[in-house]
Amino acid sequence: MIGTRHEIDNSRTITVLYGGLIAKEVADVVVGRMKDQSVFQHVKLGDIAKYQEYGIETVDQRDRLDAATIAPDPKTVDEVFLLVIETGEMEEAVGGGITFLRDTMTSVRTNREQRTDWVRCMHIARNDKTTRVAYAVLAVGDTDVMPERAMYRSKQNTAADCNQAGQLADKVMEQLGGVRLCPRGEIDVARDEVERDVAAFVDTRLLPALVGP
Repeated sequence: MIGTRHEIDNSRTITVLYGGLIAKEVADVVVGRMKDQSVFQHVKLGDIAKYQEYGIETVDQRDRLDAATIAPDPKTVDEVFLLVIETGEMEEAVGGGITFLRDTMTSVRTNREQRTDWVRCMHIARNDKTTRVAYAVLAVGDTDVMPERAMYRSKQNTAADCNQAGQLADKVMEQLGGVRLCPRGEIDVARDEVERDVAAFVDTRLLPALVGP
C-alpha cells in the first residue's frame, strides 16, 4: 500500500472507464486495488461508451482558449480518468471502446482539416468550468486470439503485440489536449497474471504520478 509518506487527499475522484467485456473484468481488479490503497474517496466505474455522462466532452477551443492552455496539476487535480481499453480479435476496439474511439478520432480529423491540434479538445465539464482531461490508459489484449497467434504462441510475444486499441486511445487523447498522467500500461490476459500486472501499473506508475514520492 501507499505509505504514510504520502500526503493523501481523500476528496479526490478517479473514474475508471472500460471498453470491452475483458476490460470490464480488468477494471474491476483496478477498482479493488484503488480502494485498497485508500488514495481516493470516490472510485467510479463505468462503460466508456457513456463517457459524456461522466463529464468528458469535446469542446471548440475557439470559444474557450483559456481552458485549452491550462493543464491540470496531477498532484492536485480533483478528478482523473483511467481508460481501460480492450483490443479484440481483429486488432480493433470492442464494446464501448468502439464508440469512444469513433468519436475522438472524428475530432482528431476535424483538427487535421483545420491544421491545428486545438480546434477540438477533450475537457471535463464541472460547475460551468472546463479543464483539460487528466488521464491514464491501461490497455488490455490477448495474444491467444490475435490472427497471427492462432496457430502458436511464443514467450517472445509481448503485451504490445495485442494492444493496438489502447495504444490508439492513448495517442488520440494526447492529440485532443489530454494530460497524460503516466506511461501507458499494457496487459496480455493470456499470461494469466492480471492481478500482478494491475498492481504493478497502479503502484509503480499511476499512484506515484498522482500523490508524489
